Amino acid sequence: MIIGNLVSRILRPNLDAMKAKWDVDGLIRALDHGDYRIRKGAAEALGEMKAIQAVDALVRALKDENSDVRRAAAQALGEIGDDRAVGALVEALRDESIDVRMEAAKALKKLSFRKVGELPLLVSRHLNIPMKRALKVVEGLKEGKFDFLK
Repeated sequence: MIIGNLVSRILRPNLDAMKAKWDVDGLIRALDHGDYRIRKGAAEALGEMKAIQAVDALVRALKDENSDVRRAAAQALGEIGDDRAVGALVEALRDESIDVRMEAAKALKKLSFRKVGELPLLVSRHLNIPMKRALKVVEGLKEGKFDFLK
């Protein structure tokens, strides 16, 4: 553990340089770094870059042990706007962290206009709620109302 922490500090990836060089692969690898701050920064950078190649890695980051990383991944997926993230973002509405749930809801709001037909069914299944309630949740997302998160 001590050696791992030491190596992690010495070999800290330079996220700014990766972003400047458009090193999407390097940033994706940084999502697996031992330091949560590096993982969070990598997710944020990928979102700012709207790196569509990172969608699968960011979906995996929604399961990270650290809530800051999960929140950053949800935000990045919203910025990227790829429909492949919808199911994972709906699932993130059940996250233990209110911040993650809020970012997932915001990301879904951005995506909901394109997935309007599929989104209520996904919400119903992932939140285990009746379709009628899922339709209200989706309508609330479109209006920017996230009161169902409470």
